[in-house]
Amino acid sequence: MENSMSPSLIFYIIFAVPYIIFMYWLVKQDKHKYAWGLAIITVVALLAIYVSQKASKVAMDNYQQHQIDSREIEREERLQKQQDSINHAQQ
Repeated sequence: MENSMSPSLIFYIIFAVPYIIFMYWLVKQDKHKYAWGLAIITVVALLAIYVSQKASKVAMDNYQQHQIDSREIEREERLQKQQDSINHAQQ
């Protein structure tokens, strides 16, 4: 359980907490009705959606390749068992 929690903690410590602090500071500095804060939040949200889509595509590609590799390994194991049984029967 500790290993699955580590990436989340690292993410929050390195990215989320500094981002929230920066956004709070930026909004407090903005005298134009929080225009900069809204603009940056919008850009970051769009960037997050783009990265999420790319990561999802890579994950799906990896999963499909894993399925192909698993089927190939199973086929090779079946062939090896058949070959072993033939060799055993010949002895």
